[in-house]
Amino acid sequence: MQCSWRLFSWACLALVFACTGTDSADQGILAAGAGGSTSAGSPAPAGMSGGAAGTSAAAAGSGGAGSGTAGVAPPPAGIGGSAVVPDAGMAGAAGGDAAMGDAATAPDACDRACLIEVMSAYLTALAAKNSAALPVSMSLKYTDNGATAELGSGLWQTASGLRMDTRLDFADPQEGQVASQLVLDENGSTPVIYQVRLKVVAHEITEIESMTVRQRGAANGFFSVPGMTPQPVFRQAIEASKRLTRAQLKTEVDLYLDYLDGETGASGVHFDAACARYENGQVTASGLSSFERQSWSFDVVRRYLVFDEEAGIVWGMFPFSQAARALVVGEAFKVIDGKIMMIQAVMANQPTNAWE
Repeated sequence: MQCSWRLFSWACLALVFACTGTDSADQGILAAGAGGSTSAGSPAPAGMSGGAAGTSAAAAGSGGAGSGTAGVAPPPAGIGGSAVVPDAGMAGAAGGDAAMGDAATAPDACDRACLIEVMSAYLTALAAKNSAALPVSMSLKYTDNGATAELGSGLWQTASGLRMDTRLDFADPQEGQVASQLVLDENGSTPVIYQVRLKVVAHEITEIESMTVRQRGAANGFFSVPGMTPQPVFRQAIEASKRLTRAQLKTEVDLYLDYLDGETGASGVHFDAACARYENGQVTASGLSSFERQSWSFDVVRRYLVFDEEAGIVWGMFPFSQAARALVVGEAFKVIDGKIMMIQAVMANQPTNAWE
């Protein structure tokens, strides 16, 4: 299904001037975990990069974050801006909670390609400070870092470029949701780690939930721009016959959240041997032995938001405790053949009740 924009068209974005990001060599402090008692293992290489609009397999790149240009045409739909994978928008079997409803999508819903096109339009408009270019609902709900925000405020006034090699998208046609993690520049060349979720209904954006992480005051001091370039496995395509259902994906990630809650050890999670965890670009676990040395006792709120069956990615915004303000982690899990291959998280301390 092709995305129909009503009064909105790509011609709006022809008025947007280009903004270019700048390389940064910011370094994070290697530490273990997002709180609690940990002992981190040796970091995995964090410099492999996929092209923003290239092939479905990631191209190898350098460890530094590259520069992107705002105002360019959106990348082809796929995994994080990669080429289209067959059977785009395919929904899986029904699961057990709200995000696991009927597998059939409404006839007028955005498919996967359409949702990623909406995200491209959003990010292009953000980098150009042009919120008027977006097809938003009159009832739009918008928060940034857990607080109600006004479209056009905050980062909309300071953003100056997109670092496209860091962009990782995940889309859920069944729920009409698309999310992205990436690095932006603001005020010229200052890097900001950013993640955003869009809810799309009848081709209008009805919800925007964003998290803006700046180096100063970053949760646990974690802020590494090079580490925000997604590991190649995130862009790995999965054959249609090997894709897990929504319920199966959730089962695997639930085991990991049980581990964070202290209900099981790392041996109870189906980690791939090469799995690593990145938090704001900082490696906090790498390899099975590293996960096994860490112990946790959180009370994680299991707020699942995107099940991207085609890409094998689960993403949610998980408050790590039941509190008015707490560590909130937007965590993306790549799952293949029943194993968690890689984890990429963007996190901040923020209010947690805006989306209850």
